[in-house]
Amino acid sequence: MRSAVKFPGREFVLVPLGVIVFAFLLHWVYADLIAPPFGYLGYRYREPHTEAVIISLITAIVAALALPRRIERASSVVLWVLYVVTVAPTILMASYTPYREDNEAILLGVVVSAVFVGICLGVRGTVRPLNFAVSPTSIWLALIIISVVTYALLAFTQGISLRFLDLLDVYDVREEYANNLEGIGILSYLVFIQANVVNPMMVARGLFLRRQLWTAWGIIGQLILYSTTGFKSMLFAIPAWLIIAFFLRRRRRTADGLALIWGASGMILLSAIVDHLTNSILLTSLLSRRFLVTPGVFTSVYAEFFSENPQVHLGHSILRGFVEYPYNRTPPYVIGEWMAGLPTMAANANMFADGFANFGWAGLVGAGVVLLLYLKVLDRVSAGIPVGVVGVIMTMPTVALSNTSVLTAMLSHGLVAALVLLAIMPRDYDIRDAGRGVLPGLIPERSFASQRR
Repeated sequence: MRSAVKFPGREFVLVPLGVIVFAFLLHWVYADLIAPPFGYLGYRYREPHTEAVIISLITAIVAALALPRRIERASSVVLWVLYVVTVAPTILMASYTPYREDNEAILLGVVVSAVFVGICLGVRGTVRPLNFAVSPTSIWLALIIISVVTYALLAFTQGISLRFLDLLDVYDVREEYANNLEGIGILSYLVFIQANVVNPMMVARGLFLRRQLWTAWGIIGQLILYSTTGFKSMLFAIPAWLIIAFFLRRRRRTADGLALIWGASGMILLSAIVDHLTNSILLTSLLSRRFLVTPGVFTSVYAEFFSENPQVHLGHSILRGFVEYPYNRTPPYVIGEWMAGLPTMAANANMFADGFANFGWAGLVGAGVVLLLYLKVLDRVSAGIPVGVVGVIMTMPTVALSNTSVLTAMLSHGLVAALVLLAIMPRDYDIRDAGRGVLPGLIPERSFASQRR
């Protein structure tokens, strides 16, 4: 008797449907709600050709199909978040921004998709744990010292405040914070490590070990950083942590990453509805434009500018002093003036756009290779920690890849700090409390339980 062949409905129906809905909403919100009021900032729209739209959709679907089906290890979290906030917008939006011709827009999407598919395939396979025996006392002492130094320096230079800071007032606070950083450059690194790694670790351990005081301290510390520095990402990190923790806390099975695409689609739609009811554009600007549209637009902008103008070859970064830098300002300000005519606008690039700015197509591919190597190590050092905990810790460092280079995200926004923390973090979680997100298949549950004893 011939066995029935199961129809792969997820691959042929659910994934394409999710990408198509996301693409439709992204196009609609950009064309109707973002480009008209923000055209002066370079968010310009052109009517796309049908062929370019279809090819872009297919390209984005192929990239989505390469993603791991289940989020069960650290690299899965990074890849799914990166796909939603950077890869898919880059592929889908290239054909309806005026910066690239149709064939160039398609090429950009295909190359980004191919690099991303290579990363997804490269992280597959068995993971060998790589953890370091560090006493919990030493870990907590180090984190306490980092936190004390960070908040003490903030108090000394800026003054610490825990207040309601209106989202429209953050720019004055941020400018004051930037001015006060002069002479204390290390504070910038400490603040982002605290915001992107230490505080989410406190929240994650509090949630998964049911210790509400840790969660409260992490959230309060984050609110202090937001109200003192004015960085909106530090405020938005709080709901992002809670959503990721809820999403990844599954008892019977690990989470399907496709839900993140539907979540992003829901965010676009809900923001637009609230703005319509309140006769505003605030939520669409803060959420859809900032987190989804901007990475997509800026990739096309960077690819166009640095196809026609000298590339920077890391002359503003780690190769400063070794290569001749062709501009008198850093790339974000060069691009901001070019696309919007505003010398004070910093058009921060995502990892792919920055790679292109440095070495063209080779730089774009190189950025993907660096990320792949990082993810291979990340999976090893995070083995044995519930994927929900890893997800909370890795969310904001991953989002940083949507508006900065992979090297900057590693050194300044917490990717390396998160790597170190996960490598030495105690494996003292209870599988029954954390769900089945303890990297199934990588560490036997009996081995994990023995670590606790």
